[in-house]
Amino acid sequence: MDYTLALTRHAAATMETHLLGDRRTEQMAVTLCGVSRMPHEVRLLVRDVILLPPDAFRRQSIAQLELKPEVQAFIHRRADEHGLVQVDWHSHPGGGSYVAFSPTDDRYEAAQAAYLAHKMNGVPYGSVVVNEGAMDARLWITRVSKSARRRKQAQPAPITYRPQAHPLQAILSGDLQRRIPVSTQRLQRAGASFISPIFDRQVRAFGQAFQRKMNALRVGVVGLGAMGGAMVEHLARLGVREWVLVDPDVVTLSNLNRLVNATTTDAQKARPKVNVARSTVRQVTPKAYVRALQADVFDPEAQRALKSCDLLIAATDNHSSRVALNRLAVQYLIPLVHLGFNVTVEPKGREVADVSGEVAIPDLGRWCLQCAGIVNLQQAGWELASPDQRALLRQRGYVDDTPAPAVHHLDGVVAALAAAEIHNLVHAFRPQQRYLVYDALQTKLVPLQVTPSENCPVCSAEHGVLGLGDLEPLPDYRRASRVQLPPPRRPAEETAAGTGGKAAAPPAKQENMAVFQLATPLPDRQERARRMQAAMAEDEEEWE
Repeated sequence: MDYTLALTRHAAATMETHLLGDRRTEQMAVTLCGVSRMPHEVRLLVRDVILLPPDAFRRQSIAQLELKPEVQAFIHRRADEHGLVQVDWHSHPGGGSYVAFSPTDDRYEAAQAAYLAHKMNGVPYGSVVVNEGAMDARLWITRVSKSARRRKQAQPAPITYRPQAHPLQAILSGDLQRRIPVSTQRLQRAGASFISPIFDRQVRAFGQAFQRKMNALRVGVVGLGAMGGAMVEHLARLGVREWVLVDPDVVTLSNLNRLVNATTTDAQKARPKVNVARSTVRQVTPKAYVRALQADVFDPEAQRALKSCDLLIAATDNHSSRVALNRLAVQYLIPLVHLGFNVTVEPKGREVADVSGEVAIPDLGRWCLQCAGIVNLQQAGWELASPDQRALLRQRGYVDDTPAPAVHHLDGVVAALAAAEIHNLVHAFRPQQRYLVYDALQTKLVPLQVTPSENCPVCSAEHGVLGLGDLEPLPDYRRASRVQLPPPRRPAEETAAGTGGKAAAPPAKQENMAVFQLATPLPDRQERARRMQAAMAEDEEEWE
């Protein structure tokens, strides 16, 4: 089993400033983490960051740190109350490309791991050491046999704990940035991976390191229509070789004006869109790994596959799927790219009133699609309404199931913009833009700024699900939606709401008629502990 750790761009910058800001003494910080279990990897997800000031220590020097007991007790209590994994970070003097845990670190951390395993039912404990040029990281795991657990429950007889340190394979910080700890670098002595001559021209521009990063990415795309299909082609030609593709739909004749690689035969045979996208990938990389799921994003199998990705792309045409993807990205700290396009035709005169698109890459830990207003919870609820309710909503003018206009080259412009931003995340060659709007009628590309929301019920560390991973179940969105049918529109509202194929915007006073009950409840400590044990369980059956 591989062990990794992920934290947001903002958390990584905050930690670096604190740990390396004052080099006269060792510095310390603590992160409290959720957990994500994948087939061959367990990932710690940083949720809380605790920066420790000088008055938190009994002793603090260039070679030693000792926390005050009351500060240590506070950290243990907070980790226990929220069911999170404690990971301690501290700095060592010096720089260069090498740093190592000291014998003092070894003794202290082994004792700390045993104590936490005893007090918190086998919870692991992590540690990271940094200097100005390198870092090392490990996860202490204490396995407790069934018989030892039974003895602990039956009588207060002492149990011997023997924590074992496992090197972290990588620390993922921010947008697709990956650092390899020193211990793992020593273990990974294999030569550089082969780069296919297919990518020679872009290697000449951006280098081999960029190409290897692209080759190592695992990308999940939800929605394989016009923009999703174009995104798959762009990223496959940039070098992405591992994919999770999710879409429930099949090819129809009306798709052929814009769906990359789709043919008349595909439409006649009602071929799944995910299969067409898989063919697109393999035209570039025949041995690419592609998991194609003909399902929607609410499907549990699709969610399990998507949470193992390094990057998620929301290329869907509805709010409900974007709500689900936004939650998944925030809860599992996976960078998310949202893209969409709109063509609005005035009902009178058939004049094109709007041709615009957008690309958004939420700054995880600061803002998400929900607090930026990019997803509409009311519209999402209406989309998940029962057929009878949806028929009434359609009759009353609040939803319109008429297919929206779509043109291949317009969708392609937005997909190309999104691919360029992903390229820039992997290898920065210009300033990063997190929210771009493309106005095709005025030939303008407008960057927008989003004000972070401290109380967002999805992405805030205090009230949301940021970094909880498997410790909090993903909602059943169809059950979570609550739809209250609005009254029929008045004639004046119907006239003002003409949108040429788009769902009509509801009046402001009716904002709460369809909502998701998705706010994170107070943690159930026993349930969190059970989920933690399941995430950290060994592959083999539990030993006696």
